Amino acid sequence: MVHIINWRDTQPKIAHLSAVHWGGYRDKERENDPDERNCLTKLQGFARHALQGRKTSDYHKHEALEQVYYVLSGSGEVLFDNERFPVQEGDAIYLPPGIHHQMFNDMNQAWLEHHVISQKVEGNGGDFAIRNWRDVPALGDGEGAVRWHQIGEVGEDYVGFTRGLKFIDREAVQPRGQTIKRSYEDTEQVYYILENCGILAADGSEYEIQEGDMVHLPAGTQYAIRNPHVEWLSYMIMAA
Repeated sequence: MVHIINWRDTQPKIAHLSAVHWGGYRDKERENDPDERNCLTKLQGFARHALQGRKTSDYHKHEALEQVYYVLSGSGEVLFDNERFPVQEGDAIYLPPGIHHQMFNDMNQAWLEHHVISQKVEGNGGDFAIRNWRDVPALGDGEGAVRWHQIGEVGEDYVGFTRGLKFIDREAVQPRGQTIKRSYEDTEQVYYILENCGILAADGSEYEIQEGDMVHLPAGTQYAIRNPHVEWLSYMIMAA
């Protein structure tokens, strides 16, 4: 069953020293916690973080947990294995498990906002990477959508880094256009709406979707996305 919730309807907290944290969908193996967001069966979970200007997050690592940071707005730096790298809006940052990392926004006045996407894996290690959607080829779906494949599984040329996540993509549907009809029997997905609004047609029902919505699509869902408006509809896709 499709589930939709906007990040603004979740209660924020402080995490990683200075980041404002809004929890997204999480794995359902949480005892005595009836939160409706605990619905994932393959994906581990994700959260939205906002780091105000002149602040940094804490210096930390995760054992057997790979992560992708997806920068939603602003710019800053990420520390990985004692080296700092610049990051900006549209970057997907792959952080392999077991290695310390940290986010920096202490050089800016504006907020740095990003998703933290997490997935359990066996063991530690892997290759750090930063991939901006503007730097990868755009692929049409044969209808009205254009997709940028930013992060994929180990073995894929240029973008292959993950061991648990299948992909992190960005997609946009043209004005008055729609995607092809889709269904993935073995893939669970979460869509996050980045810009504007549209309609999700899934399993015989229609749902209005808008900027800030988190959309859970269980494996086997049959769906398509329509954009009846005059602006492009953009979103990111997390899959496992």
